[in-house]
Amino acid sequence: MQGLHFFSKVPSIKSMIGPHHVDLIINTDSRTFKPGETFVALHGENFDGFNYAEQVLKSGAKAVVYTTKTGRDEVVKKLAADYPHVLFIETTDSLTFIQQLASAYIQDWRQKKPSRKIIGITGSNGKTTHKEMISYLLTSLFPGKVLATKGNLNNHIGVPLTIFKITDEHDIAIIEMGMNHPGEIGELCAIAHPEHGMITNIGSAHIEFMHSIDNIFKEKTSLYRSVLSNAGGEGMFVVNADDVFLAKLEPSKGLTTYGEKNGEVRVNIEGHKMTFNFAGKEALITNNNILEHHNLKNLAGTAILAMKLFPDRFYDVVKSASEYEQPNMNRSQWIDNLFLDAYNANPSSMRTSLDSFVNVMKKKNINLDECYFVLGDMNELGVFAEELHKEIAQHLQILGIKNVSFIGRYKDFYLSGFNNPKSAHLKKEEFHDEWKAIRKNYKYVFVKASRSLQLETLLSIV
Repeated sequence: MQGLHFFSKVPSIKSMIGPHHVDLIINTDSRTFKPGETFVALHGENFDGFNYAEQVLKSGAKAVVYTTKTGRDEVVKKLAADYPHVLFIETTDSLTFIQQLASAYIQDWRQKKPSRKIIGITGSNGKTTHKEMISYLLTSLFPGKVLATKGNLNNHIGVPLTIFKITDEHDIAIIEMGMNHPGEIGELCAIAHPEHGMITNIGSAHIEFMHSIDNIFKEKTSLYRSVLSNAGGEGMFVVNADDVFLAKLEPSKGLTTYGEKNGEVRVNIEGHKMTFNFAGKEALITNNNILEHHNLKNLAGTAILAMKLFPDRFYDVVKSASEYEQPNMNRSQWIDNLFLDAYNANPSSMRTSLDSFVNVMKKKNINLDECYFVLGDMNELGVFAEELHKEIAQHLQILGIKNVSFIGRYKDFYLSGFNNPKSAHLKKEEFHDEWKAIRKNYKYVFVKASRSLQLETLLSIV
């Protein structure tokens, strides 16, 4: 039948790549579809992208990839007759198809030029921050040659879609990798084939599904093991040795550890200045654009990775790191006198953000009595939720914080560790009147919670 083709094996997938990467543009979203793209109809329990096949065909699809389903042949036959110049590809699973295709695609890209680099980034917190930092540093060295994950496209769908954006103009691919279930980092590594990388930290994010910090450590270090395998033990890898788990990593030729207290490279941070000695050279980075101590430390780690990858550009990296400005990622950000992170919250990120905020206030000579703290739920903690919310509440008291409100279904867990908050509410709507007064009466405000609470909507209340 004209226009109808069947592919199920890797050799057929490789044949799709062709000599020019720019010709292969994959899109799984009918809402953003453009003429000439290949539409992959993903499916799940409650959705089926094939329902939008006719819509993308009318928009000028070059090919349509879909999953086998009883009764679908007749529909495809009719579509193929109506659109004879379109390639229809039937697969046993369209998601597996694009994952295998992406794997072949990036390997083909890498093999064309031995100097090309694939960098993987993972960790419990700060993946996107580290990705943005290393992307900025390397782009400053090689303008137009770096491709990095956009936003948080870091899962089993986002990683393939990121890979398909790599062209022959690029020489460096930076792939962010996230997970919330066992085995996912290994699966993403099998798609992306990283040869260098970073693990940001090991924390209790997603512990509901991983059951223990040890399991999270094992899962995150799948990236390190993949890099060792892909690069013959010589892949460039950087971790923060002040993290008690990452300090346990087995040494390798390409591994460098850094930290303020531990590690091969000791970083000293005073105000906005960072100094460290690497490869016999002294680096002095002064960055006045970053307020948070932990993000200055993150910048030092990414600078070390850039220096490892391109040792002849040491001082160019120092210059670039001094000029780096954090982009607005709609995550943790300062908005005038407000610190807002309504995207992500887990015990390690919450503790780090609180410590950092308090340190910023000390630098500004602002008394904590002039600050207000709004803490919401930390999700995906499972049976550990009560204990971990209580620990954060106790940490507030250790820091000397008094003005605080707890919001969400876990407010009582917070209350078990903090007896006298200003208020506690199940729903954020109950907090609106208080919020108006807080914005008027306090110099600085801290707001952090998991995405489900959508606390960013507080900003629209005046």
